[in-house]
Amino acid sequence: MTTIAFIGFGEAAQSIAGGLNGRAGLQLTAFDLRFCDPAAADTLSRAATERGVTPLEDISGIGSADVVMSLVVGAATRNAAASAAPHLSDGAVYIDLNSVGPETKALAAKEIALGRGSFVEGAVMARVLPYAEKVPILVAGERAAEIAERLNGLGMNFEAVGDKPGQASALKMIRSVMIKGIEALLIEALTSAERAGVTERILDSVQETFPGLNWREVADYYLSRTFEHGARRVTEMTEAAETIESLGLEPHMSRAACRTIGAAHAAMKDKGLSVEDGYRGFVPVLSRSLGK
Repeated sequence: MTTIAFIGFGEAAQSIAGGLNGRAGLQLTAFDLRFCDPAAADTLSRAATERGVTPLEDISGIGSADVVMSLVVGAATRNAAASAAPHLSDGAVYIDLNSVGPETKALAAKEIALGRGSFVEGAVMARVLPYAEKVPILVAGERAAEIAERLNGLGMNFEAVGDKPGQASALKMIRSVMIKGIEALLIEALTSAERAGVTERILDSVQETFPGLNWREVADYYLSRTFEHGARRVTEMTEAAETIESLGLEPHMSRAACRTIGAAHAAMKDKGLSVEDGYRGFVPVLSRSLGK
């Protein structure tokens, strides 16, 4: 029997757990502070039950787990590791899957080293939905190859990319410069186009130049991510900027993407929008709210 414990039971953990639910020889548990929050406990406990996950009332419950996956907000990365370290059993592997850079992963690794578990850092390389347990995950650390083989045997999609913590997260952070950069470019270009009254013409032109993608679908996707997860994406891009600085370079584009995505997310809040509105709903709001 293999026991996997999640620390943090948000969207990503719920999706992965749902995909793993029912696998022979696998037990799933989760610790989340919201299990003790009267405002969220019922909904979260119901989500756990539907996915075959046993809620843990205290983080000490992870002591029975062979594998612990940390999936918390980036700012909580180190605290989650510090809280988990005293409770990890001999031979347990703590996999930090949070969207932070190598320096933050190193701090988490130091916390885990104070306990009996082993640290492996990971990077989730795509939106977890709709992949669920098969979302591509890169891992690095002394036991990365071992844990990748073990979890792939359960149907997951891990790839070991090195034996030094930080290698996987560096890859993700640098990739984020491209991914979030496209998001920021779309925000700026489409907001400007809306004010000039040429939004659809701009999209037609981009479609002609880059015909391999449906740019209206791309705009729908990225702006929905800004609307729904903008604050989290700003945190990730801050980490990306710090990663680039640690390599001796100036993160001009990363810092600009932070500002652009953060401003757009704030501009769309409390405007009666939904994730389904797409660029046709988001862009007019941005045009009215951003800038001077």
